[in-house]
Amino acid sequence: MRVERCGPVLCVDGRFRFLLGVNYWPRLLNIRMWRDWDEEAIRRDVEEMRRLGLRAARVFLLNRDFGGADGRPLPNALEKLRRLLDMFAEARIGAFVTFLVGHMSGENWPIPWAPGNEVYRPEAIEGTCRFVEGVVKAFANHPGVAGWILSNELSLVKEAGSRDEALALLRAFSATVRSIDRGHVVSSGDVPWSPLQETPNIRGLVDYAGPHLYLYDTDSARHGYRYGAAIEIFSDAGALPVILEEFGFSTHQYSEESHARFINEVLYTALAHGASGAFIWCFSDFPHESDPPYEWRPLELGFGLLRSDGSPKPAAEAVKRFAELLRRVEDLGLHTRFRRAVEASVIIPFYTYRSWGTLRYGSELGQRRILKPVEGALILAAAAGIGADAVYEPELERVLGERSLVITPSTVVALASTWRRLLGFVERGGALYTSLLRGADGFLALHESPTHLWRELFGVENVLEAGSFGKRLRGEAELRFLKGFGPFRAGDSLRISIPVEMYTYRVRPVDAEVITVDSEGDPVLTVARRGRGAAILSTVPIELVFMLGEDPWSPGLHRIYEAIANEVGIATGYRVSTPLAEVQVYRGEGADLLILVNHGRDTEAVLRTPRDVRRLEVVGGDAELLSFAQGEARLRLPAKGGWVALARRS
Repeated sequence: MRVERCGPVLCVDGRFRFLLGVNYWPRLLNIRMWRDWDEEAIRRDVEEMRRLGLRAARVFLLNRDFGGADGRPLPNALEKLRRLLDMFAEARIGAFVTFLVGHMSGENWPIPWAPGNEVYRPEAIEGTCRFVEGVVKAFANHPGVAGWILSNELSLVKEAGSRDEALALLRAFSATVRSIDRGHVVSSGDVPWSPLQETPNIRGLVDYAGPHLYLYDTDSARHGYRYGAAIEIFSDAGALPVILEEFGFSTHQYSEESHARFINEVLYTALAHGASGAFIWCFSDFPHESDPPYEWRPLELGFGLLRSDGSPKPAAEAVKRFAELLRRVEDLGLHTRFRRAVEASVIIPFYTYRSWGTLRYGSELGQRRILKPVEGALILAAAAGIGADAVYEPELERVLGERSLVITPSTVVALASTWRRLLGFVERGGALYTSLLRGADGFLALHESPTHLWRELFGVENVLEAGSFGKRLRGEAELRFLKGFGPFRAGDSLRISIPVEMYTYRVRPVDAEVITVDSEGDPVLTVARRGRGAAILSTVPIELVFMLGEDPWSPGLHRIYEAIANEVGIATGYRVSTPLAEVQVYRGEGADLLILVNHGRDTEAVLRTPRDVRRLEVVGGDAELLSFAQGEARLRLPAKGGWVALARRS
């Protein structure tokens, strides 16, 4: 199986094929696979994978069973791997082989050539390269291989002392593989907040980003939306293909029915947001309860698509249905004939993936806190019918000429050069939306100004008192609309609950138009016309409010994003009447390919379409098309369901 990069996605044997996969340990053997080899048991598993329509499996070379103290792979282990790859090749399933398996299922395991698991030491890196070289030389031309992965969550084995230390190991691994094999992709396999998964820093070293996402949320719909937002963040506006390398939950945590709905939702979400594949954790449950680490991590016994007795869970049937849909979608030309419609980019702050001078917000806050407003912006954009991606701020120039809208959400500070570029962007006819933040939930950035172009770009003055924390936000806030703005009319109000203590700015208009004021009469939303474009400013950090709120949908914050889209004249033309469902649009000649995902409960909804859409042709999925008249399709959407259709335009 030849897997290679084709721009923002991966291709399999020369065409886009979504890598629907699982992480694999044998059902009857679990982590004892290599030590207690049972070829017939494994063969039955692989046949079941084929029946479900799976195309990929991530496999793990548990180092204590696979390599010696010098890093050389053991001959008998290589022979077992060969037989496994033969089975995968026969079933047309591509194996993603994972090398450093010092962490697995909540337990750390020894790496023989790295005593104490000191994997970043020069002698350990040399041992790793020797191990990788031995395996890749043996199987570079094997038809069962699809890709090579450095590790399974290496940062949980040993966290690198610095970004450079982590990247040195990844660089050595990548160079070793590529010196032997350029026909298969390479990735890092680490946890999502590791330097080994930072797209701007790794894209020359790997062929795809592979986040491992186990997300939790107080709101079910926001939870589902977050997987799409994460894919956009790791893609960095198409700079690197993304495979959702691990996701799942245990049916000892949640019901089997809920587990199936979740798997279904994430698979459709990954397809909609341009991912190249998704690997479910994991293939099956395990019957040997007292084996380590399951003895002390009971939930690890229940992540499978199959139960421990081999019977399929509801999630297995959801996967099978999705696999059948994939063939139809791919035959239509996803990513070739049809390409994603993206009108807006959300900026990932410049300090996320490196340090700048003495500014240390990246290390102080960590990526998960820094990226919350970016997540919020991406979710609100999707709910409002705006096709949006995310781009790392220093790379903004790469996409600026292709976007109508740029969003800088809940902004603490941005580069001076970014603001100057954005002013030029607005003057040439683009739209900018920025919300502001000085501090929230125990974090304060008082010795900052988000911009130096208050008047020149936004048409306002910053009127905070010298030395103050800023304007305090907490509890209920009311925004009153002085003018019509998208779906809002003059006189309307929007009530927002601020869930934690936040600090922001007070501004006074110079030549900006005030759209909303708060209960104190202070401007909140303003619009400044610059050249052929507009700069929209919010003094309330809407995106962070949305991400931290217990009930994020009831205030209707997504309607502000609808208003922004209307104000600046952008949107795909497709939008679902409920914000709990999104539709992602892929443009083609004379037709659009629509991928809709319902992140909410069972409901009926209206899909609004452009007026020139004359016919909807259902490709497949869970939803039921009840009726279609010009501009509106009535749908019955099952909870966590997905749906794909062709919209024929006149």
